[in-house]
Amino acid sequence: MSTPVHAMLTGTFTSDGLARQLSLPSGYDSFELINISDIGDAGATTQVMRAKGYSSLPAGSAYLNLKTNGAATLAIESMITTAGFTFLSDSGIQTPGAAVAVTAITNANPAVVSSASAAVVGDIVRVYGTTGMLQVAGWDFTVTAVNPGVTQSLGYLNAAGFLAPATAGFIRVIPFNPRYYPRSRQITAITQAASAVITLSVTHGYTVGQAVRIIVPAGWGMTQMNGLLGTITAINTATNTITVNINSTAFTAFAFPTSALASNFSVPQVIPVGEAATSPYENLLDDATDNVSTSGVIIGTGVQTTGVLYQWIARRGQSI
Repeated sequence: MSTPVHAMLTGTFTSDGLARQLSLPSGYDSFELINISDIGDAGATTQVMRAKGYSSLPAGSAYLNLKTNGAATLAIESMITTAGFTFLSDSGIQTPGAAVAVTAITNANPAVVSSASAAVVGDIVRVYGTTGMLQVAGWDFTVTAVNPGVTQSLGYLNAAGFLAPATAGFIRVIPFNPRYYPRSRQITAITQAASAVITLSVTHGYTVGQAVRIIVPAGWGMTQMNGLLGTITAINTATNTITVNINSTAFTAFAFPTSALASNFSVPQVIPVGEAATSPYENLLDDATDNVSTSGVIIGTGVQTTGVLYQWIARRGQSI
């Protein structure tokens, strides 16, 4: 009789309050998260002290032990079905979230979506099927602020110049775990400056030194930028911008097309083409074709709290 194979991995992290993808070798089938910071806390709070997940459960599920209010004991185990643990066999293959109806999108800076979506800060959402505001129908955006289940702010979209707000449509969460890094990203603004500053709709993850091609189709104003190659010289994570070594001072202003014409236009975007050459003969494609697909576990926001230190334990057993 053969001996079953068992394996265990463990580690720690301090939560930043956002969903976290933990890369693990393939095949781990159970995961446990333990709150280290709040052990012995008898305060009037009910934070998660221990969370468990299994690969056989639906994505986002978790069993929880909360701290008893006013005592340093654990409450009876409960369960959540969203924002828990999601096991990944391949991070490049994930199912988009359910479609949620939109009742309005403001033409403001930033644009704010009214919907019952469960999206949280940092999530990527796709806006589509809009009534009005066709300029951004089908676009992905990073959520930068929420009124849970009521509104979601698209912090990198200045829609103040749009003709009218959207009055209907749909939104869905898009898992942002690409197989290849870096991805092309859609542009929401470009400055007229000695070194152009480009705002992107989705948190981009680019780094200084990457070479990129800028695409600005007809109808978006700054067509002089279309097809130009530039090197990223600076990153601003607060505004989700990249600065490139392209002088756009004399270019016409970048602008979204009017809503009535939006469906006839291609979209402006940044396309990574590789690394900036350090000598004339180099042609490095590492920053355009890097396969970053992984297996592992996504630790959702429903099992962690900002600033708390957690220990995690991943286990694998032999299936029979």
